[in-house]
Amino acid sequence: MAAMNPMNLMMMLKQGNPRQVAMQIIQNNYPNDPRMNQLIQMADRGDIQGLQKIAEEALGAQGKNFSAEMSNLMQSIRNF
Repeated sequence: MAAMNPMNLMMMLKQGNPRQVAMQIIQNNYPNDPRMNQLIQMADRGDIQGLQKIAEEALGAQGKNFSAEMSNLMQSIRNF
């Protein structure tokens, strides 16, 4: 995955649709990854619970808490 400047990411999220930004990042960085394609399909269907479960599992595997990480992300976006 290409590294993205955090400030650029925050500006993209503030200026655009966060869902579109996320989809663009996934499509640009993982064009042939079946798991990422599954995530895109889930997002297109509006399967928020499924997406959250995958995020919780991925963060849990890293020893992180989904709720805390989401709260930190939202706070960063608000403070930008």
